[in-house]
Amino acid sequence: MPRWDISDPDRVHTSDVRVPPEEPRTSSNSRSPSVGRAGSGSDCSVKKMEWPERSIGARAQGPSERRRKHEDQGHSYSLRDSEMRAMTDIGRFRTVDVKDLARFAYQGDEARMKYDLENLRTQGLVEEKTFFRAHKPTRKMVTLTERGHRITRKMSGLPEGQRIYHGIVKPRELDHDADLYKVYQKAVKEIQEKGGKPLRVRLDFEIKESINREKEAAGHLPEEMRRRWLRAVAEEHGLTIDGTTIHLPDIQVEYETPDGRVERENLELLSQNYREDGIRGKAAAGFKIYARTQDTNRIRRALRDTGLVREVLSV
Repeated sequence: MPRWDISDPDRVHTSDVRVPPEEPRTSSNSRSPSVGRAGSGSDCSVKKMEWPERSIGARAQGPSERRRKHEDQGHSYSLRDSEMRAMTDIGRFRTVDVKDLARFAYQGDEARMKYDLENLRTQGLVEEKTFFRAHKPTRKMVTLTERGHRITRKMSGLPEGQRIYHGIVKPRELDHDADLYKVYQKAVKEIQEKGGKPLRVRLDFEIKESINREKEAAGHLPEEMRRRWLRAVAEEHGLTIDGTTIHLPDIQVEYETPDGRVERENLELLSQNYREDGIRGKAAAGFKIYARTQDTNRIRRALRDTGLVREVLSV
């Protein structure tokens, strides 16, 4: 089953969105505000990232790379650029499998990654945890600490609208959430091959909370005006709507096209737990569909189109 249902009563408690009923909402190219749970960032327009989506290994000069001092709340931290970039990747996805971090961020240089993570752990900036799974190998995950979150927010050079996170909040969904880093890497590779430049990544609960604020703000409107409002909200967020249900992806990637336009790509990681109508609904919403190796055949049968599913290797 999908993890989020936008029609559920699970809503945030505040709304800063105010649009007069007599002036129906219209769509625009502006970025909508978002509030990420346990994350940080601002609602400013998206800016280009200072660091393109390239691997740490492509820049790193080995353990002798010069360290830089960073000050925070009276403490001093010594960090290499490769360590700062690793923290940025971890923070954007909340939880990352250390094997995937080595594979994508360090171009397979596991020794270099271990060296960096040891320094980050020693300084209290990241935390590693081992998770045991029934009938499956254990997974070692890494997440930012609260201290690491502050340093990353201040020093990463990410655009102000990019959320970063720390800590593990849903252990039962850890496998799924950790695999989203692989989904993102696969999608970004395709975007870059077409000449695109990644700008920002948004996770599902950030999008959900942003849209729920809008739904709350429109709750007092007459039904037809509320439907028009929600259609405009969905369009602004690059999503589709069915009645009053806005379909949410696991990840949304914003990127700049070669001709300077800002586009969005919605990504969904499906599993064997989804019903067939749910699988088809995700594809009908225009999401790019990804699946773990062991789930691909069932999902392809449900979609009746093998070309729609992109395989994500999983342990």
